[in-house]
Amino acid sequence: MEKSTQKNGWKIYKRLIRIALRNNSTPVAIAIFGMIITAVSDPALSAIMKPILDGGFIQRDPNVISLLPFGLFAIFIIRSFGIFLTIYFMAKVGRSLVYRLREMMFKNLLDLPVSFYDKTSSGDIMSRISHNVELLSSVAARSLIILIRDTLTIVGLLVWMFYLSWELTLIFLLAAPFIVLLVSSLNKKFRSLTHDAQNSVGGIIHVAQEVIQGNKIVKIFKGYEKETFRFENTNDENRKAHMNLALTEGINSAVIMLIVGSALSGIILVSTFDFILETITVGSFVSFMFAMFMILGPARGLASINARLQQGIAAGENVFELIDENKENDKGNINNLNIENNIVFENVSFLYPNNNSPVIKNINLEIKVGEFIALVGMSGCGKSTLVNLIPRLYNPSSGKIKIDNIDTMDLTLNALRKNMSYVGQDTILFNDTVKNNIIYGQNNIDESSIISALEKSYSLEFVNEMPNGINTIIGENGVLLSGGQRQRLAIARAFLKDSPVLIFDEATSSLDSVSEKCIQKALDELKIGKTTIIIAHRLSTVEKANNIVVMENGSIIESGNHDDLISKKDYYYKLYNSQLFK
Repeated sequence: MEKSTQKNGWKIYKRLIRIALRNNSTPVAIAIFGMIITAVSDPALSAIMKPILDGGFIQRDPNVISLLPFGLFAIFIIRSFGIFLTIYFMAKVGRSLVYRLREMMFKNLLDLPVSFYDKTSSGDIMSRISHNVELLSSVAARSLIILIRDTLTIVGLLVWMFYLSWELTLIFLLAAPFIVLLVSSLNKKFRSLTHDAQNSVGGIIHVAQEVIQGNKIVKIFKGYEKETFRFENTNDENRKAHMNLALTEGINSAVIMLIVGSALSGIILVSTFDFILETITVGSFVSFMFAMFMILGPARGLASINARLQQGIAAGENVFELIDENKENDKGNINNLNIENNIVFENVSFLYPNNNSPVIKNINLEIKVGEFIALVGMSGCGKSTLVNLIPRLYNPSSGKIKIDNIDTMDLTLNALRKNMSYVGQDTILFNDTVKNNIIYGQNNIDESSIISALEKSYSLEFVNEMPNGINTIIGENGVLLSGGQRQRLAIARAFLKDSPVLIFDEATSSLDSVSEKCIQKALDELKIGKTTIIIAHRLSTVEKANNIVVMENGSIIESGNHDDLISKKDYYYKLYNSQLFK
């Protein structure tokens, strides 16, 4: 993260203002007009105290006495109108800002590379989208109100106080340099503490999400104490972070009030001197004191704005860091791909960030059009990483992958990926209907095509038994389905897309033997005229492959069909005899 500095803080707020003003200039102008009305009403309230006392109670002027109630009521009507305009239209601007920032964050999330999700916890991302954005918007709106309204109020009151007694006003202003010095010294401290508090929220969300997602493991393996301990630690860190922030803010406000109180005490002391008493009336003095006490509220607001601004800057850094995160490398300029030639790996290696050992090492492989290729090997040998390089979920660290003699880096991601279907061992379904999960990412799909995909994946029978058929909502990640049913729906989604390249990463691992046989029959039909790449651990899947690629430690050590590899009696033969595929 970029180092927090005052310059960076202003940069964040300038960027925030640009976003807020986009399509919101009118509401902002109306809100500022309301602030001006509210700010003017405070000096007016102070000013009316002078005629109330001098003309009303001391001189008992009947004209003054009769007009003052109406004047006071008029001031409150104007003030109420200004407060309404300020609150409503700033809320309108604030919600628009939240909407826009979340839109920007979510759009970038869709375009971020897989490597970003590998290194970032979902709790941290959710904290930024939910907590940080709300905090940033709230702080920005509230700070703007305080900054404009309270500053104008203080200026108006000071002008009135100067008019009444410039000597007493100067004494009051002696406190200003001390307040500025205190605020400046606490800026970095506030920012650091706010970052700690916000990051701790992400930790809470992360622990809670893991418990929610892994609730069965927690129950079966009796992880109650461990998870309670983890949550208590993160929750306690959050409490401590907020209490440290509250302590600093409390000391800041208390010291400022002490400085202001000292100034007030000095004013009252000086006002008893003869040279002051001779130049000011009772009404003027009370009006002056009333104005001085009215300044305390806005002054307190401006004193607290420093802490608010630092909270906003810290939240803004987290929000804009996600918005500015580098997207997937999509600099290719070829928008069309008709796969008529082979997929070729040329000296391809891949290294994960912050990892010294390559996962894929100097792979040379040619996958022929329409070929059924199987990747086998022990867990961790690089099979999944290799297939993930084809749709560019990751990019090679060195070497090239070519399709139709075109480097995949020269293709747009859309041109590349629209030609591919993928079913992984971790089945991903959405909290939506069966229908919407199957047609995911596609438009204008007729129901007959959906039914056909369900039939081919042997899903139609259990789908028809659901309460609403294909319109049944299946819960988060298909929680209402069995593991085999989830995988069959994922396979149905691949059937429906009907892509020229099919990638199956242990896609039948959760199927029972009967279901798998049905899926194998469907795959045999689906594979016709398509390039199929399967990572599998069962002989029933592997033995039919045109080419079996055997991997170990990120390298290809054998390749050939099942019979040829068995006859060699090498690594594949040992895997076969170790019952790995049986």
